[in-house]
Amino acid sequence: MLCALSFALRRYYSFHPALFLLSKPSFSSPLRLFSAFTMASSHPKDEAYLNQVIKKRIKLFQSLQSQQQSHLLSLPHDPLKVTLPDGSVKEGKKWVSTPMDIAQGISKSLAANALISSVNGVLWDMNRPLEGDCELKIFTFDSDEGRDTFWHSSAHILGQSLESIYGCKLCIGPCTTRGEGFYYDAFYGDLGLNEDHFKQIESGALKAVAVEIINDLPADKTITVYRCGPLVDLCRGPHIPNTSFAKAFACMKASSAYWRGNKDRESLQRVYGISFPDQKRLKPWISGVPIQWISDPFSEHNLELLLEVENTSIRRPADYVFISVGVYWW
Repeated sequence: MLCALSFALRRYYSFHPALFLLSKPSFSSPLRLFSAFTMASSHPKDEAYLNQVIKKRIKLFQSLQSQQQSHLLSLPHDPLKVTLPDGSVKEGKKWVSTPMDIAQGISKSLAANALISSVNGVLWDMNRPLEGDCELKIFTFDSDEGRDTFWHSSAHILGQSLESIYGCKLCIGPCTTRGEGFYYDAFYGDLGLNEDHFKQIESGALKAVAVEIINDLPADKTITVYRCGPLVDLCRGPHIPNTSFAKAFACMKASSAYWRGNKDRESLQRVYGISFPDQKRLKPWISGVPIQWISDPFSEHNLELLLEVENTSIRRPADYVFISVGVYWW
């Protein structure tokens, strides 16, 4: 389960925070990038450094979480009303009821596929308590909001794998907004990374990179951190309810990058990945099927794209032989 905290005290980040750790691996197939245990043994991790960082960040997170939970319990749990897109109204309690509670009250299927919500137009974690009367929307993977959140969370899973197996120093890894997939930047020393030597990753010595980002924020800025297992990091969020949603994962390519885009700063390596809720969506994407067709193959817009690409007449959906999500044969 992903946990989140919000706080505004900079002194809590005097240590070097590394990023998300996957609490319960749930991929249906091994990650080819991260299965190179022979490579890991030839480039040993700085175990003492990792142990020190992990213990410190968990202790700090638990302390802040305890304070936040105590504060939430002290708030009044007055009734609230939640208005759904169809105009129906659900009831709940302030600081107790969550979007996931509302989704479960609608249907088990919706709750099982709900990735993120919006509260009065603001993206909201599914397990974050509601604070008052609101308009609520719930998004699955078949939406821009759902996919962006899914890939944002998957970027942290990628970062966790890099750190836990190779001990690299993680930097920045947002998903590509309204694009396809995600990436993670990390510091590996002077090692250049590409598809031919993913197995040669070695940890670098860059420290306190997230502290630099925090110091750029206004003094009164609220900082949000997320935890998944022993990995804790500064993150804007929101995230998917838990990491078990990401069941299909593949690394696509690697390239060089500079810390914060400054060519005079440290050279980083960027690893790109793609993920889906299941293998049946990953396979057609790897074959070249656009993400929009995988999500909603028979939408009017996608049929127009199909017509433009094929320069042929549109056939009725019944004329297609549908063998996998997003793959057409006729």
